[in-house]
Amino acid sequence: MKLSKVFLLLLPAIFSGCTNVAGDVTRTLSPVSSAPLDRAALFSSANAFFTDAGYQCRSTSDTEDFRCRKDLRDIYIHQTHAVVEIFPGDDGGNPLLVTTRWDEGLIPGEFISSQFSNPDVAAFCDYLAQATLAVCRNAS
Repeated sequence: MKLSKVFLLLLPAIFSGCTNVAGDVTRTLSPVSSAPLDRAALFSSANAFFTDAGYQCRSTSDTEDFRCRKDLRDIYIHQTHAVVEIFPGDDGGNPLLVTTRWDEGLIPGEFISSQFSNPDVAAFCDYLAQATLAVCRNAS
């Protein structure tokens, strides 16, 4: 009888799951020249680049945000996805490029690395530099 009570008490903990978030370095997108950054060209390039890399993207015109999501792992007990976002800078400053990894499921956070580096974002920064649209700099 006691064993069944213990099992019933632990059952919600077993199926409740965990959500863990790890972030990459935040980057500032600076214009290559003295001219201001063309946000429309930036969002268009980001949409094309990340869509080709397998992300699902959307932009919000009223807040000038851009967001893409890509599933990295989707198994029954655990899902992992990467999120890439571009936010407007403070007071009209340069936009910020932020990327995070979300782990959701039954694997406890102690078993998941808190370090994350998104190779797609590094490739996007290289792409922007080659297209002379912007330069990625680590935000301080």
